[in-house]
Amino acid sequence: NQSPMDAAKTRPRQNSTMANSTMATPAFSLTFGEEHKHPLTITRSDIHFEAIPSQRLCLITLRLTVVNDAIAQDIEGALRFPLPDSDATICGFQLGEDTAVSLPKTKAAEVAYKEREKGRAVATAASVQGAVYETTLFPLKYNEPKELTLTCFTALKGQADGTLALTLPLTFALPVPHVTIRANALDGALTIKAAGALPQTGAAAAEARLAAATLPGGVTLRAVLAAGAPQVVSAASGERLYFTGCVSKEEIDAALASRAGTPRGAPPGTGCGAPHVGLFVDCSLSAAGRAQHALALLDALDAAHGKLGGGCVYTLWSFSRVATRRTARGASLAETKAALAALRYDGGTDLRLLDSLIAEAASADEHGPACSAAVLISDALDNLKAAPKLTGPGSAELPVHVALPPEACNANLSVLRWIARQLGSACAPLSEPDELAALVSGATAQVLLTRLQTDQSDDVAAFEDDAFQTCPDFRLSHVAVPTDADGSLRVSGVSALGEGARDAPTALGLTVSRGGLRANIELAIPPPPAALESPGPLGRLLQVKHTLLTLRELRATFWDPKQVEVLATAAACDAGIASEHSSLLLLSLPEQFCDNEIACPPDHPAHARWLALSAERAKTEAEREEAEAKHAKLHGLVKQLVGRYKEMSDAAVPGWGKPVNRGGRGTEEAMMLGGGGGRRGSAARGVMRSCAMPAASAASPLMACMMEGGFDDAPPPALPRAALAAASAEEVFDDECDLPGSLASALCPPPPALPPGSSAPRPAACMGFLDAAELAEFYAPLAPTATAGAEYAPQLSSMLAGADSDEERPVHRSLVAALDPPTRTRAAAGSVLSSVGSLVGGAARRLSLGGSRGGGGPSASPAPPCPPPKKPKRRVVGDGPWLGAIAEAYASSGLGGAQVAFDEQLKSSPALVGKPSTYIQASECLHACGADAAACADVLFDVLETKLPDFQTCRVVAYHLLSLGLLDEAVLLLELVLELAPAEPHSHTDIAFAKLLRLMDSGKSAPVDDKAAERARAEMARVVAALAKVVTSTEWPARFNEIEWPALIFLSWAVAWAEHTYPSLRGSLWPEAELPAATYRVGGEAGPRLDIFVWLGWDTDKTDVDLHVTEPTGEEVYYSHNRSSSTGARVSRDFTQGLGPEVYTLPRAPKGTYLVETNYYASHQATQATGSTSAVIWSVQNMGDFGREKLQFSSVRLTKHKQRQSVLQLSV
Repeated sequence: NQSPMDAAKTRPRQNSTMANSTMATPAFSLTFGEEHKHPLTITRSDIHFEAIPSQRLCLITLRLTVVNDAIAQDIEGALRFPLPDSDATICGFQLGEDTAVSLPKTKAAEVAYKEREKGRAVATAASVQGAVYETTLFPLKYNEPKELTLTCFTALKGQADGTLALTLPLTFALPVPHVTIRANALDGALTIKAAGALPQTGAAAAEARLAAATLPGGVTLRAVLAAGAPQVVSAASGERLYFTGCVSKEEIDAALASRAGTPRGAPPGTGCGAPHVGLFVDCSLSAAGRAQHALALLDALDAAHGKLGGGCVYTLWSFSRVATRRTARGASLAETKAALAALRYDGGTDLRLLDSLIAEAASADEHGPACSAAVLISDALDNLKAAPKLTGPGSAELPVHVALPPEACNANLSVLRWIARQLGSACAPLSEPDELAALVSGATAQVLLTRLQTDQSDDVAAFEDDAFQTCPDFRLSHVAVPTDADGSLRVSGVSALGEGARDAPTALGLTVSRGGLRANIELAIPPPPAALESPGPLGRLLQVKHTLLTLRELRATFWDPKQVEVLATAAACDAGIASEHSSLLLLSLPEQFCDNEIACPPDHPAHARWLALSAERAKTEAEREEAEAKHAKLHGLVKQLVGRYKEMSDAAVPGWGKPVNRGGRGTEEAMMLGGGGGRRGSAARGVMRSCAMPAASAASPLMACMMEGGFDDAPPPALPRAALAAASAEEVFDDECDLPGSLASALCPPPPALPPGSSAPRPAACMGFLDAAELAEFYAPLAPTATAGAEYAPQLSSMLAGADSDEERPVHRSLVAALDPPTRTRAAAGSVLSSVGSLVGGAARRLSLGGSRGGGGPSASPAPPCPPPKKPKRRVVGDGPWLGAIAEAYASSGLGGAQVAFDEQLKSSPALVGKPSTYIQASECLHACGADAAACADVLFDVLETKLPDFQTCRVVAYHLLSLGLLDEAVLLLELVLELAPAEPHSHTDIAFAKLLRLMDSGKSAPVDDKAAERARAEMARVVAALAKVVTSTEWPARFNEIEWPALIFLSWAVAWAEHTYPSLRGSLWPEAELPAATYRVGGEAGPRLDIFVWLGWDTDKTDVDLHVTEPTGEEVYYSHNRSSSTGARVSRDFTQGLGPEVYTLPRAPKGTYLVETNYYASHQATQATGSTSAVIWSVQNMGDFGREKLQFSSVRLTKHKQRQSVLQLSV
């Protein structure tokens, strides 16, 4: 009662790859069974070689007749097939009538997994390790012979005796009854060698037949090139004509020997003077570790040129985000080494600067002669994923050799090799300076193909014909293709055949160079042999060769690996080959093609059934669910949101514009000192509490300051010594005040000494209440007349009476005490008022206290005037003394001193180096001190140098770049964010805002003409597509529900603005197909009309940041009080799990000041990327009234939970 499987284990086999347990497993095997590899029977083997000796090419077709004579059911076999060498390519796979299709490698793996999960086996031709190919075969039916066909592309290798040869290492463990070996050659004689058969030789064909053969040692094919063999061969494959050419090393040497030329970068003795080498040195932060290698290269260059009979001069340029020439043109070795050693490594890398560097180095000017050669030393780690064009002035004349960083260094080697290829130059390791120096000096010459032309190169129609391609591309005026390992050059091309196709090319022109020598080689393209006009093995052979050359060219032509992957995958799949980008997948059932959305080839036996099944499944269940979900969303949520705008705009507000007294506090004071509802934790109260001590400051003068004119963006002035008497700088400038103590100390010097005869403040002033008369007496010396001081008394008394007894009254009294009569002067009063006002609201206008000092008698001297407001500065969040050191250095020595101080802090505190937040805080500190945006951005880009850029890191840097006004860089980073996090709706809203902001900014200076309108159309198309996706997509997680509301307003406003600014675009921008305007366009064609619109977003997932707006009526609108009873304003949904946005919308705004604040309410994750959460806030006043619109933008960092921060003030 043996099972079929047990029987297979015991019965003797007719032919097997595993004869017994002691026999070594051969390279070739064909088995079945997972645990025990049982051999399958092979009844016949046919091996066919199709060779083109003149091109060193061969196509091998192996046909095996296999039979499952052991198991009475369908089984899956496993094939292990040795290839001639590691460069061989599988380009065909067939089992019976089923032909494999070529798919992207990831897609093939996905299909194979799904099919196995469904219990349906598949065969994939993707497992190639070295020179061994493995695949599976299914189905193998019982006692039904199946023909397995494999096609392999390989090269004929030159031998010492001048012949060409290849060996197919195919050996069977047991004899195969029938073995046939055939070989054909287009342009040479062939010899077949196989054990068990005499060598078979033929002028163009050879054949050997063997019986019961095992083929020990495999099969060897030798070829001798025929006399007069063409250098170019053509053949048809389908509706395409392929051609390929090979120029041997001997032919290249002969062509160059007949020419003469002068090398670029001529060595001494040619009349061109001393060689002049330019050095382009990347001085970004990530390139700092290669400084010593660069110095060693300089020594090697000098030595290499010395061996050629003379010295060398140099010019050094450095670049990171800007490019700078560091030496005079033609500097000596010592001068160049000194300049190189003095470089400061900071910021990121902008490879786009390479174009201007090449142009400058390749041209002479008043400073010196042009460079004869150049060396690029960079890691090519461009934070913005940008690349140079390399098509400008000098790119075709100046050889720029590329130094590849040492293996241990992080670098983008594909970009560096691409640069060298584009410039026709060489690559060599920086760790091998002698090798690189020999190439630069000309001691070692490289043979390059610098241009390929055809007899149709000047034909515009040929230039625009996508079906006509060559490798390398004939459309390029300059290429740099090195010779193969055997010293030969290979080119190929393809053109269309058939009715309507243009005439095929008939000639090729190759320009080759070696050092300074140039030669042109003309090649004729013969028509294909008449016998080969129908598809055949030669056409397939040339098709595969052209595809492989194309893949190689793509890797050298494009610097971006992702772009290479896309293009190479398309080319490999189109050619039907198994490569690093594609796999051959063997499917047999029409359901397999349908289920995996794969087109079934017309010659596949399942094609007709697949067509029928595809028609039935034209609309899949997934498509129906998606359509239903989108329909439900648009007609449910989105339609309701559109109605929300109309409801808000039309709603009557009974208490519109009326003050709201919340918690007993006066309206104006409630707005400026914390809003309504008894709110705690504001910056204002933080300052007040920190100063609530004897002889601190006064809150009452603050009220006067507010009534005098409110706040502007002036920087915090120096606090008087009295305000610091009992509190350190860290206490006054606490984290709620948004300034680090050390930085506060640097920016707030001690006040002037007290006037002679003055005394310390009276602590008694802090006890009890001050009535109106006391306040009038107190302020009398500060005003031109006593009555001028007295006019503040009622307001101050009212403020004190309304203060909270346990917190605010002591604050007011202590602040009053700081201006005690014995010590107060107008200057002191103005300083205190400005300081307190600055810290509460962000900055304050000085309170003008004119006239002479009172209370001091006739001898009292006039007080010095209040200092004028300084340029606004950003306030900085940070901790530790190191930021204070940078600020002090900037104040004393400017930007250079601050940079030196920063470097010293990094050296003394290694823990700071690896923290991205270090560079963000340093950038903010420099900006607060007054440094220009470019210098701040240099430090900011170091964030991307310290770690691999993830989407959160890129987003926080982009937000800060927007605040610096560097819109192009911000857009590039946000495009990278969109690529890294496409599943987050905020990635789409962020890029839409940045692009719209850039478009608005560019329109300020450019005329509104047709050209500008077309640019705007292209930019708006991206803005509209991003926002429409946010509104219509059903992919967003539930936690982002109602993000469509701000996106709808944003979309409607952006389109209305663009149509108003560029009238020619009207009616062409709105996404009508996705969102019919009659239903979903908020505000109609005019767009939404809102007096105030505020948008808050942030960069950290799993965090909760809240938007708070305090209105001039005293009412505060935020997540738990999201409708204003006094204005009709609304705040959108509270997003508690990250990113926002939360928006404030107000159709009709009462006059007054609106204070916009953020509250870092909670974090549900540990943020390690940047050490904080960054929030971006932008507002539009008079939205829809385009002549009066005002847009404001701010970016702030939130470092601590419950942190409340004032970010914008809007005046209506």
